Amino acid sequence: MISTKSDQKNVLLLQPHRLLSDHNLLECLQITKQNNIPKYINNELTSAELNKNYPKLPREVKDVLLAFSKERIGLMKEDIQKKFTLQRAGVSYEVYSKTAISRRLHEHMERMKPFAALVKWYHKIPGEKGNFKTAPGSFSTYKPQLQFEVTKNGTALQLNTIISINGAAYGLDQFSRYQFLLLSGSEYFILSYKDFQTLEWLKDNDPQQYSHQPQEFSEIILAKLETDYTVNRNNLFQKNEIRETPVNRVMLSEISQSFLVLTPQWEYDGFIIEGPYKETYEITRNGQAYAIYRNQQDEKALWQLLEGLHPNFEKQLNGYYYLSFEEAQKKQWFLKVYHKLLDLNIQVIGMDMLQHFRYSQHKVKTDVTIKTEVTDALVLHMAISFGEEEVALTEVQKIILAGQRAILLQDGSLGILNEEWLQLYGTIVRHGKISKNEIQVPRWLAFSEEETGEGTAVLKPVLHNTWLEKWQQWQKDGEMVYEVPTAVKATLRPYQQKGFEWMLLLAEAGAGACLADDMGLGKTLQTISLLTHQLQQQPGQRHLIVCPSSLIYNWSQELQKFAPHVKVLIFHGAGRTVQDVATGDYQVIITSYGTVRQDIEELCTIALGTIVLDESHNIKNPAAQITKAVERLQSAFRVALSGTPVMNNTFDLYAQMNFLLPGIFGSREFFRREYADAIDHHRDGEKIKTLQRITAPFVLRRTKEQVAGDLPPKTEMVMWCNMSDAQKRLYDEVKDNIRQSVFLNIETEGLGKSKLAVLQGMLKLRQICNSPLLLPREEQTCNDSVKTDLLMNELQNNLKDQKVLVFSQFTSMLNLLADNCREQGIAYYHFDGQTPPEKRIEMVSRFQEPGNTTNVFLISLKAGNAGLNLTAAGYVFLVDPWWNTAVQQQAIDRTHRIGQTRNVFAYKMICKDTIEEKIIQLQQHKKQLAEELIAEDEGFVKSLTEEDIKYLFS
Repeated sequence: MISTKSDQKNVLLLQPHRLLSDHNLLECLQITKQNNIPKYINNELTSAELNKNYPKLPREVKDVLLAFSKERIGLMKEDIQKKFTLQRAGVSYEVYSKTAISRRLHEHMERMKPFAALVKWYHKIPGEKGNFKTAPGSFSTYKPQLQFEVTKNGTALQLNTIISINGAAYGLDQFSRYQFLLLSGSEYFILSYKDFQTLEWLKDNDPQQYSHQPQEFSEIILAKLETDYTVNRNNLFQKNEIRETPVNRVMLSEISQSFLVLTPQWEYDGFIIEGPYKETYEITRNGQAYAIYRNQQDEKALWQLLEGLHPNFEKQLNGYYYLSFEEAQKKQWFLKVYHKLLDLNIQVIGMDMLQHFRYSQHKVKTDVTIKTEVTDALVLHMAISFGEEEVALTEVQKIILAGQRAILLQDGSLGILNEEWLQLYGTIVRHGKISKNEIQVPRWLAFSEEETGEGTAVLKPVLHNTWLEKWQQWQKDGEMVYEVPTAVKATLRPYQQKGFEWMLLLAEAGAGACLADDMGLGKTLQTISLLTHQLQQQPGQRHLIVCPSSLIYNWSQELQKFAPHVKVLIFHGAGRTVQDVATGDYQVIITSYGTVRQDIEELCTIALGTIVLDESHNIKNPAAQITKAVERLQSAFRVALSGTPVMNNTFDLYAQMNFLLPGIFGSREFFRREYADAIDHHRDGEKIKTLQRITAPFVLRRTKEQVAGDLPPKTEMVMWCNMSDAQKRLYDEVKDNIRQSVFLNIETEGLGKSKLAVLQGMLKLRQICNSPLLLPREEQTCNDSVKTDLLMNELQNNLKDQKVLVFSQFTSMLNLLADNCREQGIAYYHFDGQTPPEKRIEMVSRFQEPGNTTNVFLISLKAGNAGLNLTAAGYVFLVDPWWNTAVQQQAIDRTHRIGQTRNVFAYKMICKDTIEEKIIQLQQHKKQLAEELIAEDEGFVKSLTEEDIKYLFS
């Protein structure tokens, strides 16, 4: 007889994969072996099973383990459901419960961890082929910690997650992760809940989508991680170097309620540094790395100055200077030092935090009157006092520019500038130029001035009552202030009527206007209505439109469409003469930024009615030649049009607003320190509010969402594209060759047999319209592509935060656009006929996800004209026109379909004076052709007559 050996053991079975399903992680497992072959019997985790299998286990340990029982897990879920119902959490139950359950299970696991060694563990985990593996396991007592490192894989940035355990570092890929459980071999480690959430966030915001976008990689991914974790950047990101003269500061504080402390500090471009000198100070803020090169000479001068303020200071080498309150008040030492520092333009910080120095019993009193108006400025007489003591305006200005609100008075008390005072006078004092008891401020501040309980508005009286009444009338819905001239061949939508009136009101008040509506909302039509109204009032005026050269024809077309009676001059190109602008019989002149820069010496002598800057972010750099040039132009009214007046940082606003409202922000340095640094570096909420309040009357921005009720569900427009000279020259040369060849073919072979040659010729011309790079390499005499330039400009500037679909018939064109997107750091998805269906579905799904920041989808027209739901997009670009308008509509309707809650804007990109324009015109002339469903290009060609062919190649 064959003998058998049998044994049995009882263990706890961990099933980590169930964290993502029914959450029943633990079971009791009975293991028996017969002839060394294990047999497993699973039993539910219950009190009876624990008592049977682990009779000596302490009661509190059993209670901790029973938190994982099926019964307790069920009760936990019921409790979470009740809390969700009571809280009305604002998210779906699925999302709420997923987070709540994982948090509770993590808490249970942390409570269980100290007792894990008291029982034997097995675990059951999925294998590679879909089977499960059951084997011994254990829980480590060590706590894993997250660290991160950025490396480069070729040209792509890569984020590596590092797990630090007991001083050793391991890659995350060395572990299997089940939510907050990490498995290495057979050992489990429990992540902190914060670390688990971080890994989930990284999974949802895949860093690899920014692998070729260093700035976004830094700002979106690393900035978040660096608030809690160590991130080794490996010097892979360009550091912003700051080399400038520092602003000297002295921070006042107290220690031990007995001593006054003076700490020297230096402000470098918004960064505050203190302590012993080092050549560089490195810091990461909002994901950007900065290297600040310190100025040893300037810093040493401040040390020496402070050291000389009191005999005790020369012995103090702590990086700060201190003095007892008694010493500080002897012979008014503190008062004298305070005024001396202010006189030397050293900012004094922390005054309002001092506890020892009493506050003045007197409230601040201000007397102010408007003395005179000088060009775009107002001169005020201003007296500020506390009781009998009048304080110098220069002193008050220095205090509030340093962000302080307490002034040291002659009697040693602190005078406080309260919130109401700062609200009424703070902006005036900050922006003013002071001469003794007079202060000169930009008159534009009157438009945004608010009244407070402290007193009536100071500057408002310079705005006439009749104008203020119209301004208030404009702010009411349904109230019409001005009628659109009947000569305008369009009916303005309600929000467009408001925009037209708003510009006229600011023109009447002598201010400037920045119309910053979203792309597609009709900034051009509103502006044409404005110009037509002004020409109706003063027919002899000349108005100037300055735009990128690629948009000159668009403006010409729109004027012809909406105001055909207006006499228009295109002032651009080799044959232009300034004399036409000055004395020609024209009312509106259209020119480019480049032309203005070249001809500014002559143009600046011509008196103009209105100057319109389209795409005004072209002058965002105050030091650029074009910015200096447009500022020299003479006009009664100035308008800036831009969907994105602020593109990269707050400073972008400075030059544009200074063009519209000269002097509104004072010097560049003042604006940078007062607003740009505070907002961009420190996210200062108060500065943001102040800047918004000052600019609000002059900047009108409406988004698609805000005016959705006024818009049709779908708006289709032609985006006219003007080729560069080089691209047009290539087009004309190829067209001439094709025309000769095609008509020779027709003459010898007949029209019927020449259709293929016609089709090939048309194809080649359409490729050049897209980009000469689509031609064989030997035929590429230039690489200019107006469509690429225009599209990239829109994606980079006007549609940065919008979801966009880009369709082309040519996969090679999509590849070129993909290359350009990578170069310009624009994240995108891309598919064509070669993309596997499952990959398409995955990309579409990710594009549709709320919060997904990949906003551009490049799609082959044929591959993407059916079966896709892309309702996340609100903008569609058809890079090349399709013979069959029905196919174009199918492409547009990938986004304009059931489930779409946005208004859709579709743009057909058409090169002016090319076969593309002629195709459009043929479609219009042959309406039946446009409405028929023509399946292929050949269908279009078959319907063409010899006259049509002559027209297409003319």
